[in-house]
Amino acid sequence: MDTEWFRANTLYYIREKCYGKAEKISLEASSKVTEDSEFLFYNGLCNILEGQIYKGIDKLTPLQSDKELELAVVLTLIYSYKSFKSYDTEVLFNLETKLKDCKKHATAISFYYAGLFLFLVENHEKSSEYINKALRKDPNNLNIIILRGWNDMHMSVGNLKSSILDCFELALQKSDKNVEALIGLAKFKYLTKNYDASNLTLDKLIVNNPGQVVPLVEKMRNEFAAQKWDVVYDTIERVFSIDPVNIEALKIKIFIALCKNADYIEAVDELNKFFSILEAEEATNGYQFYTTAQLFSKLCGRSSAVLSQAYRFAQYASELQPSNVDYLSEVGYQCILQGKYKDALNFFRAASKVDSNSITALCGLTLCQMYDNGTTSQIAEQVELLYEMQGTEKFTVLYLLSAQLNSKNAEKFLYNAIETQISQAECYPYSMVYLKKLDPDFLLQVYKELKKLLPKKPFIVVGHLLYSQDGNNTLVANCFKLLTAITNSCPGLIPALYELAKLKFLFGYSNEAKAFAQQIIDLDNTHAGSQVLLAQIYVQQSNFNKALQSLEMCLSYNFKIRDSAMYHFLNGVIIKNMNQIQDALASFNTSLQIANNKNNITRQYDSDLNIIDKATLFFLIIELQTSLGQFAEAGKTMQEAIQEISYTSEESRLQIARADLALSNGDVDNAIEILNEVKPGQKYYFQAHSKMAHIYLKEKQDKAMFTSCFKDIVNNHPMVDAHTMMGDAFMSIHEPNQAAASYDVALKGNPKDIRLIKKMGTALLKMHEYDKLTQHYENAIRTLNDDELRFEYLELLIKLKQYDKVDTTISSELNQHYNKEKDINTLRRRVRLLLIQARSREMKNPTAGNTNLILAEARDLQMSVLKRVEIDSRADIEEEKKMLSSILCLLAKARSAKEPAVATNLYSEALIYSPRDPDTLLALAKLYAQMNNPERCEQTCTLLLNADPNNEAAAVMMADLAFRKADLETAQRHLSQILSVRPLSFDALSQLIEVQWRRGMLTAVESAIEDARRELSGKEDPGFSYCCGVFSSYNGAVNQALRQLNVSRRSRWSTLAARRMILLCMEQATETDGQNADSDTHLLALRTAEKLLNEVSSSERRSLSALLQLATRQKSQAERVLQELLPLATEDIHQDDPYLILAIANAYNIVKQPTRAKNILKRTISSIPWTPERADGLERCWLEVVDNQISSGRMDAAKEILTKILNHNKSCAQAYQYLGFLAEKEQNYKSSAVNYDNAWKYTGKNDLAVGYKLAYAYLKLKKYPECIVVCRHILKVHPDYPKIKKEILEKAKTNLRT
Repeated sequence: MDTEWFRANTLYYIREKCYGKAEKISLEASSKVTEDSEFLFYNGLCNILEGQIYKGIDKLTPLQSDKELELAVVLTLIYSYKSFKSYDTEVLFNLETKLKDCKKHATAISFYYAGLFLFLVENHEKSSEYINKALRKDPNNLNIIILRGWNDMHMSVGNLKSSILDCFELALQKSDKNVEALIGLAKFKYLTKNYDASNLTLDKLIVNNPGQVVPLVEKMRNEFAAQKWDVVYDTIERVFSIDPVNIEALKIKIFIALCKNADYIEAVDELNKFFSILEAEEATNGYQFYTTAQLFSKLCGRSSAVLSQAYRFAQYASELQPSNVDYLSEVGYQCILQGKYKDALNFFRAASKVDSNSITALCGLTLCQMYDNGTTSQIAEQVELLYEMQGTEKFTVLYLLSAQLNSKNAEKFLYNAIETQISQAECYPYSMVYLKKLDPDFLLQVYKELKKLLPKKPFIVVGHLLYSQDGNNTLVANCFKLLTAITNSCPGLIPALYELAKLKFLFGYSNEAKAFAQQIIDLDNTHAGSQVLLAQIYVQQSNFNKALQSLEMCLSYNFKIRDSAMYHFLNGVIIKNMNQIQDALASFNTSLQIANNKNNITRQYDSDLNIIDKATLFFLIIELQTSLGQFAEAGKTMQEAIQEISYTSEESRLQIARADLALSNGDVDNAIEILNEVKPGQKYYFQAHSKMAHIYLKEKQDKAMFTSCFKDIVNNHPMVDAHTMMGDAFMSIHEPNQAAASYDVALKGNPKDIRLIKKMGTALLKMHEYDKLTQHYENAIRTLNDDELRFEYLELLIKLKQYDKVDTTISSELNQHYNKEKDINTLRRRVRLLLIQARSREMKNPTAGNTNLILAEARDLQMSVLKRVEIDSRADIEEEKKMLSSILCLLAKARSAKEPAVATNLYSEALIYSPRDPDTLLALAKLYAQMNNPERCEQTCTLLLNADPNNEAAAVMMADLAFRKADLETAQRHLSQILSVRPLSFDALSQLIEVQWRRGMLTAVESAIEDARRELSGKEDPGFSYCCGVFSSYNGAVNQALRQLNVSRRSRWSTLAARRMILLCMEQATETDGQNADSDTHLLALRTAEKLLNEVSSSERRSLSALLQLATRQKSQAERVLQELLPLATEDIHQDDPYLILAIANAYNIVKQPTRAKNILKRTISSIPWTPERADGLERCWLEVVDNQISSGRMDAAKEILTKILNHNKSCAQAYQYLGFLAEKEQNYKSSAVNYDNAWKYTGKNDLAVGYKLAYAYLKLKKYPECIVVCRHILKVHPDYPKIKKEILEKAKTNLRT
């Protein structure tokens, strides 16, 4: 370290009052530089300034021989001797005589050192005289110019002049690397709050001198002043890497723990360490201990653990210098903060003995007397005397005392206290000095006095109590301003945040109050008051489930809350709204009992149960007692209420309660008369006439009188609230035009009321005035620049499908300068904007795939947010993880079509942040299914079902997987399980019908259909109609199936329903084909199928259309089909389409090319894998192959294919029919009868040809009774059925008789 840096560091630490550090540096410098006198002077000066005066005198006395330092040394010795209570006048006289001689012969350098000494002991005006003398002798001396800049800067903090900047810039023109000048320039920019410019200057020093800590410390101060917390953390670490015991860095670290993170345990630990460090580094520097005690006792929200540490610092300072009146007084103030008034009194008395004129000590004595004796005339006289004594320095505690003594002018005194305190602090940048000057603890005491002057407001807003914004009230606005100033300076000071949250709630800003309450919970989730406040907010918003959760959370952390009236009151309101009337009444009675208990020891909670809340409690008890028929008890409670509430501000509410009683007895007219007694000007006139209006509406259905009551309210009280209430009234009777007019008037009175702006928006939306609505939001956003309004506006544009406007608005927002900041709230805001933009683009064009980059940016930003939350605070990390998980899912969904493998990785990453999230697992399982990866799909579904056993989609997917493996029993088990819990899961029910049909157990599904029918209770549902249609089609009731499927066509089932209807229509056409190709039934079936073609999926439309064309059996149609379909048969998309192959085969048969038909059908046997989607088409193809095999006489091959068909579908009637036919040919009538019986059963006994064959088989087997039953069934349906009566029935009867 060179001489310049030794000097700069020594002077820096003396200025910072770190005398121990400065002493060490000056001592080291004196041993390393050749001319050591200057540093020996600094060393001795440090001893004197930290109170070791004799030691300092001993070091300085020999330096009188140094001509350049002589003047400064003599001044220092005079200063030292004068600091003694009693000193040797002769010594002092000699020194003063010598001082006169020194001045006569002093050089510019002599005056410089003298001025420097006076600057360092903060005698700035005297210092200025000596500096000016030095400059007159040597105007170009660099050090003198720099000293002038420093002295003027300290002399005029809060009102800095440009001449100071000129000094430093002039010095740097002479020597651009001068350390003192650069540090001075940076300090000037810091004090003028130009932090970035200050950092640019400091960066030069840091780059050129990487081992020096001073520039880093100053840079840390700039970043702290700008509240750039991330950078502050980094710079603190850099400071500690060079100087592990740096005092400023340690103080900032304690502040962050205490006032940003509200981590009192860490703060106490750090204070403990800091005490040890100060003991080692500044052992005799009482000032550092004293200021540390002052600072952190004012910032700790009266935490007993922190106050104990602060007391320790103050006591240490007073022990170092027992004669220092300020140190002794500070110990007294520390005792007051801890509630130890007798100990405080002793310390203030001791301080007064040291200096009987000390305002600090006398103010402390007065405070103690006031705590002991209350407000007396003697104390009032003392305060007046102290006002006269205080001089130019204002003691704000005197304003507070005056407010407590003089209630009439209390508000004025309190405003003076606030203004003085804040103006003193605002002279400085945001720093430790600023915070000490601001004194948040004192300001909170001032607020507590102001709070007594605020109008009473209910904490529980129910029934006819109004909840309105009173931010325009001057006193309320000043309270907001005061608490905001405190919370801005100490963002984690829980008492201030809690008071602000309560104030916001009481005066109509519930959303802001909720945000502050949530901030407190993020900092300290055991804070009972904020949980109770959240419950109060949720009750006001009628969100009773969340209110109950908040109360339960509060109780889990603090069981003593059960001893508070507010807890039982809130609990009663919540469970009353959950229709638990008896329990609610018990809670209300408990609350009233606690509130009336004068000896209650838990008053900290009950202070919030004011007269308004107590009145509400009485009236709620009366209401519940009346509803339970406890009229005698209700009468008693009413008498208690009258005694308690009469002659208070709540007296008018008694009329409303009496009206309620009359109404409960059915006396509507009496209720109206009672409410009419509440006249304009009375406190609850609004509420009484509002209630009367609703009585007219509900009891008398008189809309005219309903609106008339609200017009009376507006006429008598043309205030914002009245017009708002009238607008609400018009909205309740569906008159949005008149509501909008009322809201418009209200908005003119209070244009910044967001709640009103939203109500006006709702009215315009109901009026379908979309242009006016968008203009309304745009104007409001321009005026208020409110984010919630902005986001609501964007959502509105999406609803109106104005996607381009959404895109341009968000793009413009994202490009704004303030949106590129990197603080956590800006990042969150940017994420939210990007997500809305992505959703808007997706809705505009779902197939464009232009959201990938947007969602990728949102993901990156949310990752940054998550990292910040993990490092910076104890906010809800889980919420941020869920947000990141949802963004990853959106990105995966966007990329799944083109990059499925990337999408699976993104879903897997999402599951890291939100493990076992059902929606993510389901999306991943669906993606695996699309990728034809059944193993991974099954694994994912298993995980999902473990997390959520009743997940409908997962159970359906597991069933589908089992179905694809032809494991029908497992599929049935999964589907039955989900239907037992959710009988209206039509996805599961439709698949269960399919599975049970293929198992040959269709009748087993009837109970599930009946369960769904019972659950619907006669209501129609397209999903149920579709399921019934599928069941009917499999049961052979084709016409009924068509009717039921038709009902489901105008829903999400339309594609599936249309496909099934086309196939059923073709079956009907085929049945009539052999009889009469031009029959009405045949033609109607084909026309119906043609109409339905447009409703099926595009991938199936061409093949189904071809089958329909071939139903006419015309050669020209067949040739056209072949011409269209043959090129498609070689394409990857269509080559495995069984319906396409079936159509081509049918066309070949029509054009008399059976060999080609047989060849193309053979492909379906081995080349095309069986899947549920292809099942029906493959079955039809296989049956065609069987028919060909039988025609060719290849019976064994036919049986093999029929077995394959029945393995996949045990209800295939045609397969059984073929097997019966083959057995019949072999004259195996037993097997023939079994197969024909199955065929007969699975056609629903509707295919009479099969019935005929079954009857014939029974005849051959001599099973005459069974034969007769089948014959009679056929003849009942078709009395003229050919041959059956004569050839089978009569023979069976004859044989049965014989």
